[in-house]
Amino acid sequence: MNVQTLIRHDGRRQLITGGVLFAGGLFFLLSIVAWQYQSFPLSLLYGPVLTISGFALLKTGFRDYEKAKQTDNGFTEDPITEAVEKLPARMYMGHSTKNVFQATLYDMDGKEYNHINEKPNLLHKLTFLAHYGSILSADYIMYNQHGDAVYNIEKKGGFSWRGYVQLPNGHYVAYTKDAKHKTTGRRIFRYVEKDYCRWSAEGDPYIGHYQVKDHEGDVWAIIKQNAIPVEAAHRFERINGYLIEWKKRDKIPQSLLAFLFLLQSRQNL
Repeated sequence: MNVQTLIRHDGRRQLITGGVLFAGGLFFLLSIVAWQYQSFPLSLLYGPVLTISGFALLKTGFRDYEKAKQTDNGFTEDPITEAVEKLPARMYMGHSTKNVFQATLYDMDGKEYNHINEKPNLLHKLTFLAHYGSILSADYIMYNQHGDAVYNIEKKGGFSWRGYVQLPNGHYVAYTKDAKHKTTGRRIFRYVEKDYCRWSAEGDPYIGHYQVKDHEGDVWAIIKQNAIPVEAAHRFERINGYLIEWKKRDKIPQSLLAFLFLLQSRQNL
């Protein structure tokens, strides 16, 4: 499937979701105006948040729908060959509760490696304060361990999920998709480059443990959602994210780290 079609679908989905949320928010707000005292607390809680969230999704949905008209059809080959030479066996990827607009890859001593940063607008900040940020779209810049920008990362909003990886020059190199295994019920997330799946993560969504594999089926890492490492519990107890246990530690591609950051943004932001 080409970039235009995928982003057009994302735009349409966000417009529909935004419209539903916006209508729901208006319903709650109108119930306040109608002086329905029994529903006043709920209306005061949900009305503004749903309205703002819906408006934000309508805005990004329209933006993506228009963006699709100006986007090249195909994904380009990823030219990023730089790799992280060696990583510690156990690491943590996540964000603190005080700063939900960025995420960082840490070792157990707290040393920072790659990270992603977002510049949210006012609407995004308001909805995050009410814990509705997970349904909104978000645009990040991913930096390598030297502080150089490597990728632009786009997480699309709505109740379903898709992410894109883009070069700084604007060319798209990969997208993500997820599915449920019909037999086992396990969730599978895929990182697709052009016409093949380069990375995948499969596991139980209720436990939050996933095996991360390459296109040949070799396991590179085990990730465990919100698992606190005993050797650094004081450091990561307030970090929302993943414990990463690397099975392969040498020559870690930047695309794999981008995939892990996208998974982290889906689960925790």
